[in-house]
This record gives sequence, C-alpha cells and structure tokens, in this order.
Amino acid sequence: MRIEHHLQKVSRFQATLGKLDYDDDYETMIEDFLLASAHLINAAMHKLKTLGEDKDIKHNQLFGFIKKENPLGSQSPEVAGLILQLEQLRPSHVYGKGKNGETARMAEEIFLKIKSICEALL
Repeated sequence: MRIEHHLQKVSRFQATLGKLDYDDDYETMIEDFLLASAHLINAAMHKLKTLGEDKDIKHNQLFGFIKKENPLGSQSPEVAGLILQLEQLRPSHVYGKGKNGETARMAEEIFLKIKSICEALL
C-alpha cells in the first residue's frame, strides 16, 4: 500500500475514534488504535525504504518483523515494544471478558507514542 493510503487509513481510524466513548466502546477503540498504529509503522518503513510499498506487514507480525529486521533504525526497539504492548491489550478486552475504559486510554497513549515516532520518520 502506498504511504498516502496508509495515512488516509490512519485519518479515518482517528475520525472514528473521535466518535467513540472510552467506557462504552473500548473494544473498538483498542482495535482502531492498533490498526492505526500498524498503518503508521508500515508508512514509516515505506518512507525509509526498508519495506517496499508492494508489501505490508500485518499488525500481528509487526513485533517480530521489527525485532528481526530493524527497519526503523534506532527507533526499532521502542516501536517494537510499543506495538507489543498494544497487541497484549487486545485479548482480554476484545476476545475476553475485560471491561475497562482505562485500557482504551492506555491504547491511545501507546498509539500517540507510535504516531509521534512515525511522523518524525515521515
């Protein structure tokens, strides 16, 4: 996917997130923060030319790919850790019985860190 298409997806996820409530919509918010983060990371890797625009890494494979390939240079360890944190928030709240709007707020904090790093690379 081209960089501009990734960034359009991020904008759309953020627009949706702006309509949601932390306590009522935490599952969707966690998912959207994760997916928006994945698009930002892919866009940054395309910009750095460490990943061709003809290939994207799915969210559930990003941690391993970033750890192994170091595609974001000195930012790779931090971004890998952040995407892992987001992935770890999902199971109990998206698939399990977790009910906690604070988890959506945590997902947002992680997303904003990833966004800041990736935007600096873009």
